[in-house]
Amino acid sequence: MDTRELYHFDDFTEQNYRRLLIKAVQKTDTREFCSYKNIWSGTKSIIWRHDIDCSVHRALKMARIEAEVGVHAVYFVMADSSFYNIMEKDIYDRLNEIKSLGHEIGIHIDCEDLKNCPSEENLISRLQFLKRLYEELFSQDIRTFSFHNPTEDIMNRFYKDTYAGLYNAYSAKIREKAAYCSDSNGYWRFQRLEDFLDEENKYPMCVLTHPVWWTPEVLSPA
Repeated sequence: MDTRELYHFDDFTEQNYRRLLIKAVQKTDTREFCSYKNIWSGTKSIIWRHDIDCSVHRALKMARIEAEVGVHAVYFVMADSSFYNIMEKDIYDRLNEIKSLGHEIGIHIDCEDLKNCPSEENLISRLQFLKRLYEELFSQDIRTFSFHNPTEDIMNRFYKDTYAGLYNAYSAKIREKAAYCSDSNGYWRFQRLEDFLDEENKYPMCVLTHPVWWTPEVLSPA
């Protein structure tokens, strides 16, 4: 595929997001929006996932749209983002609203945390700390984590289904057996979401979006 086909900047608007969600929901007679706990339940499962790398404000906009159309999503939150502070009241209140809308909070762990000591023990220790912190902050059972900017080495090293009792969004089983669509860096990886949602022969399905790219008007990632 010509990679230029994946640069559809007019896809990334709130209006189009709502339209795509409705399109996804219209097929819920054959699909089930689920959490990572239920991804292998035997149904035609679809994970709707967000990595909040930059903007909790954008994430809340998406969470509200999802709640309006009846979609459950998983929001992976960073404890040490350069762009937001989960302890700041404005940010904390928005994350709590995302939770109150029926969405799941997960841990988004920066691979820089593992760079100098990429051992399983170090990962488990970090996840245990973050799980306690997030559960105290958000009063929600934390069940899942995802890596931020994972390298091939990180994904190959930490390939198990769970660590510290948390489901691994980048487990080898998910990477090998689940269909995947992502908007990383502001363009579609592998396939447009529009076309991905038309697929009926690939399950489970994992949709990853980054809220920072989805805006009221058409903007390029730059």
